[in-house]
Order: sequence, then structure tokens, then C-alpha cells
Amino acid sequence: MVVEANESEGRPVSGTDPRRVADVALAAAVRSHADAVYLEPVPTQSDAYLLTIERGATVIATVPLDGQLGTAVIARLAFIADLDLASGHATSGIVPVRSGNREAEVVITIRPGNELRADLMLARARGKGASALETPAVGPSSGDIIGQYRVLEFLGEGGMGTVYSVEHIALGRQYALKVLRSRVIERDATAAQRFLREARTAARVHHPNIVDVFDFGHLPDGRPYFVMELLEGESLADRVARGPLPPSEVVAIARQLGEALAAAHDRGIIHADVTPSNALVVHGVDPNGIHVKLVDFGLAELAGEGLRDDNPEFVLGTPAYISPEQLRGLSPTDRSDQYGLGAVLYEMITGHPPFEHEDLRKLCMMHIQAPIPLVESPHGPMPPKLADLVTTCLQKTPQARFPGIRALLAALEEIEKVTDRRGWRRWLSS
Repeated sequence: MVVEANESEGRPVSGTDPRRVADVALAAAVRSHADAVYLEPVPTQSDAYLLTIERGATVIATVPLDGQLGTAVIARLAFIADLDLASGHATSGIVPVRSGNREAEVVITIRPGNELRADLMLARARGKGASALETPAVGPSSGDIIGQYRVLEFLGEGGMGTVYSVEHIALGRQYALKVLRSRVIERDATAAQRFLREARTAARVHHPNIVDVFDFGHLPDGRPYFVMELLEGESLADRVARGPLPPSEVVAIARQLGEALAAAHDRGIIHADVTPSNALVVHGVDPNGIHVKLVDFGLAELAGEGLRDDNPEFVLGTPAYISPEQLRGLSPTDRSDQYGLGAVLYEMITGHPPFEHEDLRKLCMMHIQAPIPLVESPHGPMPPKLADLVTTCLQKTPQARFPGIRALLAALEEIEKVTDRRGWRRWLSS
């Protein structure tokens, strides 16, 4: 079925008919060749929504809506895309839309969060029978020009993407550019669009503990990339590789990672791959203590049916930190992020992940079936209830974990209060 969506020529959105507003949003996306349309609450106002149309990284139009109309429009979009508004996680559907003589496929994503949100993304058109990559994937190499950026050097590579340092040609500022690996796209033809959609959405979450994303685009071979701040520091994985961290650092990092996840969850965004490699310990940001930033929101699911593959790079998440429900094939939720955070905290305290095995499938079964191991620090006694917090995060069923990430933060705050009252603070900071 093709949705017929048409704008009334020259007339602004008015009235309270959510069907018409939804049609206008779809038509605007198609007729303006927009990359994205967002319908989300206004952070500084209660009971108010804003419809934002973007092309590239530029806002080309905004339309204010009252709260009741905004949620009704989202409900209408969910109906069009056959999505469940009651779902506890983000859901997406693709809808063919025709407006005038233009037609395109629009990806509608509904995000629960504290308040409902909707994203509309235009799917990139492909010729019939086209492969996932338009040309063989090569480079980029030092000196290549990508959009407004000149590639400086290769920085590193993971299971999902390759990272380069780049320089903005006009501004002379340096950034990090991440390109989705061609091997991921070859295994999942929808990966490129999903990679860019999730990167765009995550870029709208501005928080001191989340890496800022500034720009997006595609290489000539069709692979998507996004541009983010270039930070001086090291991954949390590298830091833990030198040995278990003292409780003072564990508590500080736990709070910052928890606050980053809370900011994302409030907007209906699930990280789905919380690992030490996806946390950066940044140098020079906070002279009085450690500062951590979380990266790669929403990218873990791009690997498709990875658990049936022999290559562990394509597991739905990182094997040492993945939640039991994700291993069972369920979509990740905010409580899945708790499990990943619990595994990271366990490794910071003990020096190793909660479950380890050289056989990937046996490791996965340990997450599902094995008892939660004891949380013990080689630095000696830990602050009261810190081990209990980690164990709660690592429960096998989501319902047995904290009801939300903010409840976890409250428990962490209580731990800090107890350490103050009992004189542990001096020991923690030593």
C-alpha cells in the first residue's frame, strides 16, 4: 500500500486533525528531499511538541504543535506504519509515500522514552537488483576528500566501523569520522540506512558524557559515515587492561555512564552495546577527576542474525557484555543497557568480565544460565552495597533489575552517602 500524502499549497499547518498533520509531515519529507523529520517534545516547555525537518545537518523548517496534537500525530504515524505504541523499545516500519509526482520510502520510527517521539527518515533509492554497495569498498586514504573533510589518518577499526581523523577544509578543525564497514552491509542490506538513522537520532542527545556527533553522509560506494568530536584519551577497555580500578574510579565512572544512558533513555534511545570499548576516558576535561564519554548509540543491532554465524564480530552486541534477552533474539530495552553496564562495572572491579569462555556459544549460554559470580575487588573491601548494585544489573531477567536507569543512579547516590557517613570517603579517594 502506498500512502498518499499531500500538502495544501502554501497553507501552514493548522487545526487539530492529526491525520492531516501526519500527511503534511510525510509530504514535506518527500517533496523537500529531507533526510529526516523529527516530532519530539520541546525540552523547555511542558505540553508542547516541535516538528523539525532536516536536510543534511541543517534544519530547513520547524512547526510547533501542542502536546495533545503532537502525541495524536505520533499515534497516527504508528497506525500508518503498523507499529505498537505500547512497545517498551523503539520500533520501525517502512511506508511507501507518494506526494504529487514524487514517491519515496519513508522509515517511521516510534520511540517510547519519557514522552513519545517519532522520526521519519527517507530511505535511499536503489535501482532494481542493485547490490548493497554501489562500487567496491576501498579506503578512504590519507588526503581523500569526504564531503567537507580531508582524511588525515587511520585511527582504528572495530566490528562495526572504521575510524579516521579528519580536518574540516574550511574551518581547519579536526574531528573523528566513522565509516560503516562493508562486511556489515554485505550481511545486512538495510544496515547502511539503519546506521545513519540511529547516528542521526543519537546526535540529538546532547550530554557531557556522550560523544557529540556533528555531520553525516555517504561515501561514493554507498557506505554511510558520521563525524564526531575527536577526543584525546583512551578507551575504558585499555584502562582496565592495566588492572582492576580502585572503587573511587569505579563509582565515578558508573555515575557518568549511568547519566549518559539516562539522557538517552529519556529520548527513547537504547544503546544496546554498553562495553568498555564504547566508553572513552577523556584527558584534560575535568582536572579534578576522571571524565568518561559513551559512544556508538544504537549500532549494536546492525549485525542482523549474528548468533547463527561463526564470526563473533556479528553477534547482536559484544559477547562478553550482551544481555540474556538479546541472546534470545528479543529487542534490547533500557534494562538491557543495565546488564551491559553491570558487566562493565564487574570488569572494572575485578579486572575481567563476569563470564569468559573461548567458545562463543558456551559464553552466550553462560549469560543465560550460569550463576552470577561473586563481585570481589583485589583492592580490598568495597563500599557497602556496591556489589549488590552490580549483581542487580546482572540479573538474568530484565524484571529483576532496576526499574530504570535513574533508579540505579539513586542506588549509586545512596552508596556514596553511606561511604561519607562511615568514613569510607577518605579510603575511596586514596
